[in-house]
Amino acid sequence: MSKIKQFFKSTTYPALLLALSVVGTIFFYSGRLNWIFIELTLGKEGILHALVPVLALNSVLLCVLTLLRKHKIKGDEKWYSLLLIPTSFLAFFVVIFALVYTIIAFTGEAKYATLLYLKDSLLVAALLILIPFSVLFLPSFKDKSRRTITAVILAVTLLIGIFNIFPVVPYKITSAPSVIDNGNEYSVVFSTNKYGTGYVEYSYNGKDYKLYDEMGGRLNTDSKIHSISVPYEHLRNNTYSVGSTEVFEQYSYGSHRGKTVNSEKYTLKYNDSENQSFLVISDWHTELDDAYKAVSYVGEYDSVILLGDSSPGVDFEEEVVKNIIEFAGEVAKGTKPIIYARGNHETRGQYAGKILDSLGLNEFYYTTNIGPYSFIILDSGEDKEDSHPEYGGMNNYGQYRADMIEWMKTVSLENEKVIAISHSWTLCDVEKELSTAGWNELDRVGTRLLLSGHYHDCRLLGSTNAEDELSMLSAHPNITGYIDGGKINGGFVASKMTLSPDGFILEAYNNNGEKVFNQNFEW
Repeated sequence: MSKIKQFFKSTTYPALLLALSVVGTIFFYSGRLNWIFIELTLGKEGILHALVPVLALNSVLLCVLTLLRKHKIKGDEKWYSLLLIPTSFLAFFVVIFALVYTIIAFTGEAKYATLLYLKDSLLVAALLILIPFSVLFLPSFKDKSRRTITAVILAVTLLIGIFNIFPVVPYKITSAPSVIDNGNEYSVVFSTNKYGTGYVEYSYNGKDYKLYDEMGGRLNTDSKIHSISVPYEHLRNNTYSVGSTEVFEQYSYGSHRGKTVNSEKYTLKYNDSENQSFLVISDWHTELDDAYKAVSYVGEYDSVILLGDSSPGVDFEEEVVKNIIEFAGEVAKGTKPIIYARGNHETRGQYAGKILDSLGLNEFYYTTNIGPYSFIILDSGEDKEDSHPEYGGMNNYGQYRADMIEWMKTVSLENEKVIAISHSWTLCDVEKELSTAGWNELDRVGTRLLLSGHYHDCRLLGSTNAEDELSMLSAHPNITGYIDGGKINGGFVASKMTLSPDGFILEAYNNNGEKVFNQNFEW
């Protein structure tokens, strides 16, 4: 018992608390991605944000306590005893909370985003913590070896923080290009590991082309995602490559550039016949390995349809790179056209407003043709009222969906066989009247098949006898609704759609290679 009391009165105890408080606060703040769910449960919006300065102040107080104990300042016992209990409580609270929360965060879908938030804090944390620590504590170490070891540890920690923010790695292209159909032309999209320019090179009708990712003649260099517009006819069944030059800094007069890298050559294989096959994927939610396994059982396909929900949200550009750009590049391999429909989880996070430009789209709803088939791509937006606390006042999808339905009324399609694509089959999860109006417009333009995801189930619309599904299908008997699988019960389901003059075939395979759906339909 005496040893325990001695430990509490030693310089080691407050120093240990200080280390726990600092590390715990960093991890606590790095988990702010999902604070909203805790705050909603507590019914106190903003309470966890308000706690951060309290925890930071606690670290400062622990620093004072450590100095009082170390330097044996006269009268320190009174202050030490007075402050020890509340500072100890807060230090252990933040450590336990951060530990539990970090375990949950790093085992769920948000693990990558949580890691990025942590990485984003490392350099600032290192500077704010290590410099004061060095000034206050390092000189007090009388033993030269202890002082040297501590200095080395501090220096290494600081370097780790710097290299996490400014990685010293070779400049490279990190994905195969994705050739995304935006309804007017192709957008060739690829990613690099650092900031730089982006361009596409090819020859067409005896002329060499080098098209850049640019805006009004100025090259775009503030992103790791590069999007270049190319006319349909220039790329279909043609060979091309992509490239990039690293840009360190730009000045009013000049720039500081680095290495130029170029990809291998790709040939975009465009099928304009009546027999078409499509890989259909939705709701992969960062489960890339399972998605790749399911795709491997689908067999050959001419084009790719992505139905959205790549991750829980898009707080960082890196999430779009990893879960959309690199994923799409892997399944299309730079040789197959891609159609992309936004999922509701891609509307969330501080990078959500930049996805449209990143993917080279003019809008998230549009029409396009592949061979003799017309596609109408729609955007169902979010699935809750704009006022829902999860959205933090950042949404205006009620008006957005109303505008989309008005746009649908202007659509006329040249092909008789029409396929609609939407993340949610309702088109408008919140406004039922808009949902009905949207389906009426799909019927008007001759839609025969509606592909959707969102529900993490693989089935035909109406197969569960859900009243809202049966009611909509009854009013629109010419439309077949199909819900693609995606992430289901710890596994993954990917679909294949085959089109022919007679009809269409829908198949689905899980990541164990089992065919879980197979049905033929006539036009």
